[in-house]
Amino acid sequence: MSVTAVLFDLGDTLWHYPNMPPSEAIRGETMRRITALLASWGYDMSGERRMIGRDIRMTITEETSRAFHGDCVDPGYPGICQRIAAEHNMRITLEQGATLWEAWNLGGVFLGVTLFPQVIETLEWLRDHGYRIGSVTNRGYSGPLFWEQMDSLGLTPLFEHVAISCDIGYMKPHPRIFHQALEQMRLEADECVMVGDSLRADVEGARTLGMKAIWTRPPVGEPVEATTDEAEAGPLAADYTIDSIGELPGLPLFSPGGPK
Repeated sequence: MSVTAVLFDLGDTLWHYPNMPPSEAIRGETMRRITALLASWGYDMSGERRMIGRDIRMTITEETSRAFHGDCVDPGYPGICQRIAAEHNMRITLEQGATLWEAWNLGGVFLGVTLFPQVIETLEWLRDHGYRIGSVTNRGYSGPLFWEQMDSLGLTPLFEHVAISCDIGYMKPHPRIFHQALEQMRLEADECVMVGDSLRADVEGARTLGMKAIWTRPPVGEPVEATTDEAEAGPLAADYTIDSIGELPGLPLFSPGGPK
């Protein structure tokens, strides 16, 4: 079956952070937001509580790595924040844990999120030539914070559906998150191609289900997320490797006349 739909990863595939604020500015803003939130709940930030931002960061990093390299069950970031708060003698509800998580997570707009070159032009080319566009993404937050970022980058109107790991409960490469996108878009796996920067999450995850896969190789000299991925031959290898999203329309998978 020919390709009729393209599913994209987001971070380090369509966008990155080339102008990240200094670490001091990030820590300062995180502390300001957390302090204001906890004060509104009647807690002060004296003593060891001033380390809560660091403790959340370290635990999130550990739990995300464990999940990604293990069962791929979403770590449940609001629950992690609730647990860290308890370790600092603050009893908060799970709902408050979600609010604390959003306060800690500064979001891409603050961090200087930027689209890679030719992203909008390529997505518009795909749309205008009849290809359906969706996303399958591992993210620790969704809701208003996520859509604020999508809106700021001009991506929202270009996507038919976005499957987000924290909403579904499973991270790529788990099949469930891919199936959610296929079910919502009423697609079969063999008519889709997945585009992403992670060989494990995006390429192997998609190929296991029978999708085609395109690996976007991390560019040299760009401050994208570090990766040790190396392309390999075999049944789960990428069908194509590109260095820029702008290369997609020139691949044999895509016909200038649209899906056939």
